[in-house]
This record gives sequence, C-alpha cells and structure tokens, in this order.
Amino acid sequence: MYADCLVALRRAHEAMRLAADEEYSDPKARAARIRQAFQGAGCDEARERLVLTADAEVMEAVDASYHSLRQVRETLASGCTVTSDEYDAARRAHGDATRAARTVFRRDLATLEL
Repeated sequence: MYADCLVALRRAHEAMRLAADEEYSDPKARAARIRQAFQGAGCDEARERLVLTADAEVMEAVDASYHSLRQVRETLASGCTVTSDEYDAARRAHGDATRAARTVFRRDLATLEL
C-alpha cells in the first residue's frame, strides 16, 4: 500500500506538470485541467486506503506529502509555470515531504520484519 500511495502521488505530479505545459486559451481551462490531472491519478483513493490501516506517524507523513502535492497543484493552477520560482519552491517542499514519508514507511516496514 505504501508504494501504491507514493506511485499515485508521483503520477499526479507528472500529470499536472504535463497539463501545465499544454497551451490553453483560457486560464480557467488550464486550472481545471491541472486539477483533473491530480484527481485522475488516484491520490485520494490511495491515501484513504492507508487511513484504514496506518498508524498515526504514517498518516502524518502521508498527509504531509499529500498536502504538499495539493500546494503544487494550486501553484500550477494559479498560472505559475514549471520554470517559475513559485513552482520550484512548492516542488521542493513536496520532495522533502515525500522523502520524509519514505523514511517513515521504511521504518514501519522494518518493524514488520522483526
């Protein structure tokens, strides 16, 4: 389940980047497409599957990564490009949160092996 969640988050990020690079005649259409890319990647579903089984530390880590990706979504949907400083800051924050989540996941999985 941990890998599924991380993959969904990664898939969403890539889909949003691709959507942000497309040409749009209307900023609202661009924002809607970016939000659809996020929704279509299955992040919400993957996160909810973890809610059912994960402990508090895992959930905090998942939520931090998930919410930081939502900030990436909103940054791109607001009109920022993937070359903007705003996107770069949001991307770095998401990367940090996701790396922290991986550490928590690995620690949790290690306890299962004992």
